[in-house]
Amino acid sequence: MLMQDLYRGKISPYSTITTKNGKARDRLDKAQEALLAALPEEKRSLIDASQDAYMELVMDEGEAAFAEGVRFGVRLMMEILSTGGGVENAPNS
Repeated sequence: MLMQDLYRGKISPYSTITTKNGKARDRLDKAQEALLAALPEEKRSLIDASQDAYMELVMDEGEAAFAEGVRFGVRLMMEILSTGGGVENAPNS
């Protein structure tokens, strides 16, 4: 079952996400290479520290967005089930 697989770590929705924007990835790689080349060796660790902190932030935001998406999906399913269907059965339609 899906819930068991999710609980047991057999599936990881976040790990299946890949970027479809290869051009942005290429631009980022080129910019990072240029920045590293422009910095003296003793300052390059600042780039690594910055990237590590940024990735931590991105992961935290991704986790929060995933959790909110799941909560929204559950609320949507509950509303659909409690009203007996779609928009035609909803109030004000």
